[in-house]
Amino acid sequence: MSITKNISELPCHPDPVTMKPDLDRAHEIFEQLADQYGKIFMVQFANQPMVVVSDAKLINFVLCKRQELFGPYHRNSKILEAIKSDGIEAADDHDWKQQREIIAASMESSHLNRYFENIKAVTEDLKNRWIAYGENLSKTDLEAEIFGFSISVFTAIVFGDMADKPEDERETAKNLLHNLLVILSKRIDALLPQMHLESFTRDKDFDEQIKEVLIIIESLIAHNRNLLTDNNGTGKAANMLQVLIEIMEEKGVDIRNVKLIENILLILLASEPTTADTLLRVLHYIGANPQVQKEIQDEVDAILGKCDIIENIKDIKKLRCIDAVIYESMRMSPVARFVLVEAKVDLLLDDIEIPCGTPLVLLIAYCAMDEENFHQAATFEHRRWCSESKEDFSHNNKAFLGFGAGPRSCPGRGLAMLVMKTVLAMICGNFQICLVSGKPVLDETVSKDKPFPLDFTVEIRGKNHDFEA
Repeated sequence: MSITKNISELPCHPDPVTMKPDLDRAHEIFEQLADQYGKIFMVQFANQPMVVVSDAKLINFVLCKRQELFGPYHRNSKILEAIKSDGIEAADDHDWKQQREIIAASMESSHLNRYFENIKAVTEDLKNRWIAYGENLSKTDLEAEIFGFSISVFTAIVFGDMADKPEDERETAKNLLHNLLVILSKRIDALLPQMHLESFTRDKDFDEQIKEVLIIIESLIAHNRNLLTDNNGTGKAANMLQVLIEIMEEKGVDIRNVKLIENILLILLASEPTTADTLLRVLHYIGANPQVQKEIQDEVDAILGKCDIIENIKDIKKLRCIDAVIYESMRMSPVARFVLVEAKVDLLLDDIEIPCGTPLVLLIAYCAMDEENFHQAATFEHRRWCSESKEDFSHNNKAFLGFGAGPRSCPGRGLAMLVMKTVLAMICGNFQICLVSGKPVLDETVSKDKPFPLDFTVEIRGKNHDFEA
């Protein structure tokens, strides 16, 4: 008979853990403690024991048992509710199942072709703007450019180009939606230090701003529903909102039952900054590895031919080198470094008794940098993701959790990869990424405003450009 132990018998950090106000560097606290205490240990947070796990096998078990044994961390859910974004991420049990079914269906591969035209249009706009900068391109604020692209592309995916709305209404909606990320992020930063409290302080400015956003989204829902009705069912849905409306009507589901508005806000909040930050990291690694950039350029040149962007969605699958570089960049420097869950019942995790209500911190980034899981884990090696090279770079696929695992894994994985591969093919086909000498590479001391160092510039690349290492 195996011997079980209580969580109080786990290695335990003597001092209570306090989250920094923005939480951006909170992962450092847990990862440093993992170096000290091992792959499963306990900390105190908000007057409650919290179990921290960095073992890939145990993390996968927890993620795959979400819904049955583990649910959302209730303090996270409170924050999402406070910012009106408590969709599938905060939902559980029947509510989650109903919402997940609708949201995941809208992101299935069969619908991606509908979104691709808007992705191409925003990508084309970025290319034209960068070409117009000319010699000043290397001096432009690339972080703002990439974030602007990400906001524009996901706004277009969800709502379309809004060309059928009056110009003044269209511009008002676009401006407000463009500022949505700032509005939500500012409120989240204010709420995180209050995570341990039972109630939050009010913010009248946020209340007014989010009220305007909700009015705009409600108007866009009504407008898109009318467009589908006016077409008498003959017109295909052209954006995600229309796809969602079609799916709900097919299933006979009411908008309020799936928290459509909250889920739209959550989709934008989850996709815009994550995609932008990931693109910046990928561009860093491409600039830092000249031979990798050459491989990508050769691949893209062969696919694009005389075109400047990917025109046919079928060509996305041919971007195998870009695909591998994205995965390796996400492994080495993921945007999301840990996941918070909560035990729904008393359970055993390995041989440890976990009481109902215990929060768990899953260090998904930490296990991806463990030599037990990835050979030469500290080395950027995109070939480990290429089928023809996998035998030379043994690794544990289950230790890469960039998109999560189990029933609550990221439903937008395919859409995110489509966006990133489309824009990276455009950038690498038309521009040269140049690492700026003398700047730190992945400096862990960077500020909150720049959690990742912008240590590269972009220059216009001639179509017949001969790469110089």
